[in-house]
Amino acid sequence: MSKQRVRKLRWSDAEPDDPSTPIDWRIAALILATLFLNFPFWFRCNLYLSVPGPIIRSAGLLLAGALLMTVLFFLGPALATQAARRPLLRVAEDSLGSIPALGLRLCCVCFLVCWMATVIEMPGSWMLPRALGRDVSSFESGLVAGGILVLSFVTGLQTLPVRAKLALFANKLGIAILLAALIRVRDGWPAIWQGFRGSYAGSTISLEWNGLAMLSFYVAPLAFLAADFGYRSRERKQVDTLAVLGLALPLFATLLVVAVIDVATAATGSYQPSLQPNVAMALWAHVASSYLPGLMMLTSITVFGALRFGAKALAESALPMVAGRRVQWAMLAPLIPVIAWVSIQDWQRVSVSLEWPTTCLAVASAVLTVDFATRRWRIEHARRIDWVGTTALLAGLTAALYLPKWIVGADADQRWHPRLLPSYGVGFAVCLIGRTVQRVRVK
Repeated sequence: MSKQRVRKLRWSDAEPDDPSTPIDWRIAALILATLFLNFPFWFRCNLYLSVPGPIIRSAGLLLAGALLMTVLFFLGPALATQAARRPLLRVAEDSLGSIPALGLRLCCVCFLVCWMATVIEMPGSWMLPRALGRDVSSFESGLVAGGILVLSFVTGLQTLPVRAKLALFANKLGIAILLAALIRVRDGWPAIWQGFRGSYAGSTISLEWNGLAMLSFYVAPLAFLAADFGYRSRERKQVDTLAVLGLALPLFATLLVVAVIDVATAATGSYQPSLQPNVAMALWAHVASSYLPGLMMLTSITVFGALRFGAKALAESALPMVAGRRVQWAMLAPLIPVIAWVSIQDWQRVSVSLEWPTTCLAVASAVLTVDFATRRWRIEHARRIDWVGTTALLAGLTAALYLPKWIVGADADQRWHPRLLPSYGVGFAVCLIGRTVQRVRVK
């Protein structure tokens, strides 16, 4: 009788991860795909770039939006790290200076704490009472969030091969759940080609601009942090491949599948009038209450992949130098109760807290993109303050204070984050002008 070798999914690795060792782009792609193959992303970002009319029109807009955001927020910083062969925040020191780079690290930490709280809020405060069929206290929600965070940090601080294997499992689960949702609304499949019904009072351009701004609010800072994989790539071609197949394609495919599910849901008996069709409605409508807790628990597992990415990014942002596992835990352990506490706060307040750090990371990606294009990355010794990079960063951050309201939006429009893209544009323009003047003076 022959023995079959069973593959095991390891939760840890005894061998340390050498940051100087190049990695295959597929490893990074598996990890990045978890940022989109999770329930909170499906639930909150489902209809941002979808418009009334045939589904093929929405598909084209989704593809264009995914490619545009990849180029704006990921490609330039990733190529800069690959060219410099150094981590992302070390490269940022060359563009901004060592002192402003510390402020950028603080923005990264603030963003990751708030973003991880919004991710964990779905299973901790939104799913839990629906699964139990009763109200839950803030302490119960915080306890659940804390437990999920501990497991996410333990697995998220492992080596890249281990995280890639865990990401592969999370991605397969996410795809299976999306397929299950699509099968449940199969009665609505004939309506998919017609796309979304109804009309929009404004122009299609304004609708898409609003949707692009809202989706960029989620994608921009994560794409900037994901650019750290660039310095582990062997060559520029791998960075380009990772940008297309590791970021743009998963983003586009996930949004398209979710849009198809939403269209099919609206055409079936699962649709609940006056509510927006979504994946949750497709998965759980008319499900017996006895089955609901198990289904929601299974769906909530999809958040672990995104949280592991956040845990690793948080470790790299909070620690400016290479440190051992004990030092990492000493720095990160106090953040776990902080994230759990933030997760039980009002979600709208948390999204407001995300505004400044998200804009900061988006503008920082513009500065690094300009510096790569102008070959500024060749400088290996950072100054305390690089006045061109710092001025560009501050100009982008404060763009809402001096740009016209028709560009950055009024105070009532802040729910769709209209200032993010203009802030990126201002930071890009100021940095480009400053670097051009610098080159002229040097010559």
